[in-house]
Amino acid sequence: MKIQKNIFILLLFISINSFAQEYQNIWQTEIDAFDKLNGDNPLQEGILFIGSSSIRMWKNPAKDFNNPKILNRGFGGSQIIDLIENFDQVILKYHPQKIVIYSGDNDVEAGKSAEIVFGDFCTLYGMIKAKLPNAEVYYIAIKPSLNRWAKVIEMKKANTMIHEYLNTKSNADFVDIFSPMIDLNGKPSKKWFLEDGLHMTDEGYQLWTKILAPYIKEL
Repeated sequence: MKIQKNIFILLLFISINSFAQEYQNIWQTEIDAFDKLNGDNPLQEGILFIGSSSIRMWKNPAKDFNNPKILNRGFGGSQIIDLIENFDQVILKYHPQKIVIYSGDNDVEAGKSAEIVFGDFCTLYGMIKAKLPNAEVYYIAIKPSLNRWAKVIEMKKANTMIHEYLNTKSNADFVDIFSPMIDLNGKPSKKWFLEDGLHMTDEGYQLWTKILAPYIKEL
């Protein structure tokens, strides 16, 4: 009986370890593609845009903000835990002076509670400050999309928790794009979104550019 128990524990350990390795490699193809984009001399000490598809699909933030020091390294479908797991490759290697984060949207959609999203963000923020103590951190609010409106309460809760947390920090801020995206009818306007009701139109990114501009205009 004891031998069977030990075998079960060993198999469980192997299974967990294999899952962890597989999870770690989910985004490796996209991260490897970043290395090709970086070339021999990746941009250092600039403004790093990082997060999920709302960042990845932002065509040219450097042009939108008229700032060549902006680097877009979003990878679609990612969650905050993916930024944590791949921290050295997608954040630390660039030694950014400013970090603009959009993540948490996919987390809630995957079933994570606002508390888990908040906890993951606190972990990420702690890692940034431990490795890049002088970096400014700007968290873009989880957006109110038409496609995920059923999860809006949990998203708003996560936004509130992160907002209150960042209010206690220096060189950090919560960027509220949620409120400006809500129409007079209390829901997000269709003009911000593509046909999928989730990813944004050029008009949506123009709105974000206007809201974000004061936070990143200097560098």
